[in-house]
Amino acid sequence: MSGLQSIGTSIGKGIAKATNAKPATWLGKKFEKDPEKALAMATVTSIILKDGIGCAMYVTQSLHNDKIPEKKRKFVAALDLTNGVLMIAAQIAMFFAMRKYSGPIFEKLFKKSFNPVSKANTISRMRMEDAATGTAGKKIKYDKAYEQVKKDGLDLFKFVADIAAATIIGKRVIVPLIATPLAKKVEKKMDLKKNGAHEEAPKAEEQKPANQPTQKLDITSTGNSNLLAKFQK
Repeated sequence: MSGLQSIGTSIGKGIAKATNAKPATWLGKKFEKDPEKALAMATVTSIILKDGIGCAMYVTQSLHNDKIPEKKRKFVAALDLTNGVLMIAAQIAMFFAMRKYSGPIFEKLFKKSFNPVSKANTISRMRMEDAATGTAGKKIKYDKAYEQVKKDGLDLFKFVADIAAATIIGKRVIVPLIATPLAKKVEKKMDLKKNGAHEEAPKAEEQKPANQPTQKLDITSTGNSNLLAKFQK
């Protein structure tokens, strides 16, 4: 038991030191100030870090994969790297773009639920319910309660919309549309380079002067040649 207690004590001290570190305190202040924004940023950051590590692992695996022909390893690794970079860039772009427009989108989608008329009707019903239950005498700030409900709904909508835009639209829609045609273009260029290299080799061989065949002396066909006459003397 003493060993387990010592392990638990050491783990507790490590967690305490980690929570008191500057990054942890800074992150805690961000969560206290704006929980939705801090949670959204932490979520998308973790997703991007995961994709970055996965991209590095895919590239390394492609470069050292014995099942892939050696001539195609660099090409496959380049495609993995391109796909990873596009994936990270698209997620970041879509996340910040949606954060800019998610508020106005929320206002348009829920304009019937959150407007001055709806606010007045909601506050009136809240007062009637409080009067019926005997809590009307309490000081309840109906206006702040209504605005808090609206803010909570907006925060939830923004979080879901921002993460969905980054992971679904950016990662699963935009990246495949760009990466697939780009991969085909890169593959065509590499094929053209390979075919050009194969065609240049025969041309170079054709430009070399061909070895002219040595002329053989046909003694039998020329009976009166000077060379034959020389040996007949």
